[in-house]
Order: sequence, then structure tokens, then C-alpha cells
Amino acid sequence: MAGNPTKYLLAAITLAVYVFPLWATSDFQIVQQKGTDLIQVSIPKSGHHKLEIDDASGFQTPVVTRSFSGSKSEFHANDVGLIPGINYHVRLDGGPSVQDFRLVFGTFTEPEANCKTLRHTWEETGRLMTGVAFSGVRWDESGHRWGIIPNSHLNGQSMYYAELYLLPGVDSAHACDDLQTMDDVAQYYLLMLTRTETMGTLLKRPDILPLTRERMAGVNPSDRTFAVPFQDKTGDVELYNVQWLYPAAKLLRLISLLPDGKRTQAMRTFATEYTKFIVIDQLNRYLVEQRLPALGGGPPVARIELWNLAMRGLKGEAPWDTAMADIDLWLLASAAEMLGAHANDPALVFLDANQVAMLHLALQTGIRFFQSKRTNYPETKNFKGEQVGSVCYFNGDYTAHSEYDYSAVTGEKFPTLAEKRVQKNASWDISHASRLPVFLRALYENRKATGSEFPQYRDLHLVANQYAYRVFNGDLSRPLFHNYFDGSDGWNRVGSISPEFGYPPSAYCDMHNPNRRCLTPGSIMAWGLLAFANPDLAVIEQALVRLALDPSPDARRFRDRYYFYDGTPYEIIGVPGKQTYGIALYFVIAENAEMIANGTETIANKSRLH
Repeated sequence: MAGNPTKYLLAAITLAVYVFPLWATSDFQIVQQKGTDLIQVSIPKSGHHKLEIDDASGFQTPVVTRSFSGSKSEFHANDVGLIPGINYHVRLDGGPSVQDFRLVFGTFTEPEANCKTLRHTWEETGRLMTGVAFSGVRWDESGHRWGIIPNSHLNGQSMYYAELYLLPGVDSAHACDDLQTMDDVAQYYLLMLTRTETMGTLLKRPDILPLTRERMAGVNPSDRTFAVPFQDKTGDVELYNVQWLYPAAKLLRLISLLPDGKRTQAMRTFATEYTKFIVIDQLNRYLVEQRLPALGGGPPVARIELWNLAMRGLKGEAPWDTAMADIDLWLLASAAEMLGAHANDPALVFLDANQVAMLHLALQTGIRFFQSKRTNYPETKNFKGEQVGSVCYFNGDYTAHSEYDYSAVTGEKFPTLAEKRVQKNASWDISHASRLPVFLRALYENRKATGSEFPQYRDLHLVANQYAYRVFNGDLSRPLFHNYFDGSDGWNRVGSISPEFGYPPSAYCDMHNPNRRCLTPGSIMAWGLLAFANPDLAVIEQALVRLALDPSPDARRFRDRYYFYDGTPYEIIGVPGKQTYGIALYFVIAENAEMIANGTETIANKSRLH
């Protein structure tokens, strides 16, 4: 039987409604009003004042700058883009006294969701999967550093999967003030630079992939990349590079938020090396230098121009040539992070005027392209049956692709050729749709630097509505998620790996059946990044944690069938003091680490930095 959404919603709201003095001194007070996002500022002495709030300690580009007269001012946190769970700094009238605060929202009541176990999971699982499994490097505990595994041959394709572990490591480290993990990840990325190859060298290979030679002929030969083998050929594949690179861009911005005294030498070196590597070797190459087939014919064009042609309605050879791809979202999210890092500390992350202009142009064009892919569902209802609306993206963009051939088939039985039926308005499959919250959070958190008003809080709320009310099955005790982001739940990728393979509708999949795997845990990844935008989404995230802790045999069977991933169960593993999270559970708790009560106090004073 489904859990009671209203019951859990009330519980979550109760956690978030206490009056919370965010900062109080003898001459200044800032308070979050009970049960709302209303922030009230009061000063004993009336006058003309300027309030500044920023997530970076240097106030180079404040998130909020408000001038007011009198002794009181108030504003809504959602209107100005403040995010619950983030550490903010506040000052009045440009004075030297700076205090910190966090907005309050729902927190995990379960002590098992904590920063200590997140750190242990990174040490035991995150390092192993990131390094040994996907990057050909290994963490040396005795030397507290990464090293290349002897005789290992890096495959640029495998790095794509390293992002699955790097991003939760970065997210949880920031929320828990875990400087050691941030240092670990910085060291990892620095070592990986030694495994790159210049484009000049790659293009001179006799086995170079013709498509790489064609698209990369005009790039700067000193740009670095990771070579990818394709049977008897070698090439450059943007998707593998840019997905692996996004956690580096986010880490760089998070380092820019730290006061200089908290930055390690590895963090500083990482910032120096990766500013150029991300902006010039990767973003500029893929956004500006690379040449792609022009929609409507004509000479090849840069990616930014390709977006413009798509918005003009021009077509390509394949129906999905006008679609937005996950590559686009990764590139744009990284561009936003780099502008944010530069705005926070231009001395640490230096970009010249041309580089800033290029990133701004990419974001302006890419955001318009993204907005053109929007579908509104005004009829969407919340858990209470109230009509609240929701928004989906990319409906129908890829339905001509063979992976969607059976997307309208919703039965348990493996579909036959005669049953082929396409859901014409299907969006991305829910696993790929996990890029959406990453992309939107990156844009939202860096609006002060991008200059874009998109997304507003309302935009995030409507996307969260789509996931909570159309994709989620509504059962908080046994949560599952439909296969497509539009809310449909048909088969996906039938016959793509073998004639017997396919992702069944969500209720019929089984993580232990190699031909009937589930799109979970991809369906639960990253959505916690938007939990602050909808209390019901926060309730769902908390329900996912409770599922992992439920000791009942039925819950264990359910978890084992639907949430088992990469050889680990969806539960806490090990004995007290040495516990880790199963991989899928790690993803959920890491991206929701902002909901860990007093999370920053757990790791910060225990880090050993080298």
C-alpha cells in the first residue's frame, strides 16, 4: 500500500518552520520567518543601509545586494536565489564584520545519514571506482596521493562513468565542509592531466577516426584530450570528456568559495591548471572550434551556431539532429561553473575578456535553445490533488530513434516486432534525465555570474513537480520512477544490446536480470539537488533514505530487485565505525547532504590535509 504523502509532507514542513535567527549581533538581526522563505532584517538604528549576501567569502560578486532606508527590510529568499543548506556570508554597509548563515529546510531525521559515513564511502568506494575501475589510477593510503597503475592503458570512454562517483564526492564534500575529499579530488584531476594527449598528436595518428579528423581539423593543436579507441581506430569523443569534466568545473567553483587559508596546495594548483584546461582545451574547442554539420546544409558550423540554426527551424539528416543532447547540458553547466568561479575569485580563476565573452555567448544561446524545448503540463496535480502544473523538456526529440521503438508498450511481456509502438511525446529516458537537475542547479547557483535570469525559483519548482507528480509512482514506502521524464512508462532500448535485451516498464524490471535491468538508480540520481524547490521532492528523497533503512524482509526484497547496483545492496554496509553506503544509496545521500543536520561540523575539524 502506498505511504501517506500528506503525512510525510507535514513531517518535513515541521522540520523547516521554526523561527531561525540566521545572524544576530547587538546592532543587526536577520531572521527566517516561521514556515516561509521570508527573510526579515532589522537594525536598531534607522538610516540608509546596504546589505550584501554572498556564498563566497570575498564579496566580489554578491548573490544579493539590497539598499534600504529605515531600520527594517524584508525579502523572499526564493526571489533572490538563496538556497537552503548553503553557507552564506553577510555584511552590512561594507563593514569588516562578516557572519555566516544557512537557510533552514527539511533535514534528515535518521542519524544514519551523516557526513562521517559519506567520507568513509568516498574512501572505500568512491576512490576505488573513480580510480581503479575507470581511470587507471589508484589511491596510495600511505602516501596520501594518487598514482598511475603500472601498465594501465586509459580508455577515454571509461572516464564517462567516473563522473558518477566524482560528482557525489564533490557535492557531499562541500555540504560537509570536508576539505580532505576536496583535496583528494583535486589531486586526482591533476594526475589525470598527465594522461592527456594533445590534439596535434592525436590528429597525426595513422589510426585516427575520420570523424575526429573532420570535426577537429581546425582546433588548436596544443589542446589536450583523452583518446578513445574504437576497434581499430582512435578518436576524440566529446561526451566522455565533458561528462567527466563537469565535477572538475564544479569543484573549481567550490574552491573559489573558500577563504584562501582553507585552500590546500593541491587546490591552488588544480585551479591554476584546470582553468585553462576546462575553458580553452575543452569548452572553447567544443563550443567554438569544432565543426559540425550545419542544419539546412552549407559549410560546417560551431556548436553555438548549430543551436541558432535549430531554433530557426532548419533540419538535419536525422530527425534528432535538431534535438538538445546531454553533451550540450554538460558544456553549459561547466560554462556556468567557470563564470561563477571567476566571479568569486578572479585572482584564483583568471579569465580574460574574450574567454568571459565566449562563455556568456554560449550560455545566452544555449539557454534560449533549452527553453525552446519546454512542454507545459498545467493539469499536473500534487499529492493533495491540487492543480499545480509542471514542466517537461525534450518531448519527442528522440522518438524517431530506435531506442524509442517500444516506448508506448507498457506490458510486462517482452514486446514482439508486431507490437512496436512509439510514445510520440516521450521525453528523455529517466536515467539520462538526471542531467537536468545538475544543469539547472548549476545555472541557478551561478546566476550572479552568468547574467541570466533563467532559471527562476519557479522554473525549478515546475521541473521538480514533473519528477514528483508524474515520474514518481506515488508510493513513499516502495518508491519507483517511470521510465521517461514525460511520465510515460514504456519499454526502453529494446534490442539495443542483444535481441533479448530491454528496459521494461518500471514495475517489471529486475537489477539481477541482465536482460531486464532497471533504469534505477539513474532515475534517483541528482534530483536531490532540487529538493529545496519542492517540499514534496524533499519528502521523496527522505523516503528513499528510509527505504534503505527499513529492516523488513519485504523492503529487503524490494531493494534487492530494484536498487541493487554495481555489486552493492541499497543499504548501509559494514560494522559501526567502518560503515559505508551502498553505491545507489551513496548517490542519494551525497546529493542531499545539505539536509544533514549540522553537517559542516562533522568533517571540518577532523580533516588531515597533506
